[in-house]
Amino acid sequence: MEQKTIEQKVASAILEKPIGSIEIDGRVYNIAPPSTATLILISEIISTLPIVEKVPKDKILYSVLHHARYFKQLGEIAAIMILGANHLVEEREIPQKRILGIIPRKPKKELVDVKSELAEKLMYVRPSILNDYIINRLQDMEIVDFFVITTSLSEANILKAKKEVER
Repeated sequence: MEQKTIEQKVASAILEKPIGSIEIDGRVYNIAPPSTATLILISEIISTLPIVEKVPKDKILYSVLHHARYFKQLGEIAAIMILGANHLVEEREIPQKRILGIIPRKPKKELVDVKSELAEKLMYVRPSILNDYIINRLQDMEIVDFFVITTSLSEANILKAKKEVER
């Protein structure tokens, strides 16, 4: 297998070149590589999820039924993990109607929210599959590296002089 240079890895990450694909509801979606932008978007959605306290096994059913309405975001999270931050919308040509038997010259183009379309489809996937996918993608998203960066920068910030001392 050919080794990629740092420059090639950075370019692939920035351009979010696909690292694989997944078929959902008859459409093939390219899976974007991990990126900081994607992780930030996912983090923003996770922050809106309700806090679900640990419950005894005999109360899990009630807890799930009580909280399920709040978890539409799970489809959104999985959709962002699949598409990546750069590919959440796409421009599509909209077929034009004939007017008096004449087809307009230029087809209209409009932006389509691919993330919402995919998130909706993911709501119909079995919960075990959605769970496995989200967990596996989180493990692939280089979260440890993100953690190292943020903690290193936090440390640097703590060590930085907070106040100038006059001499």
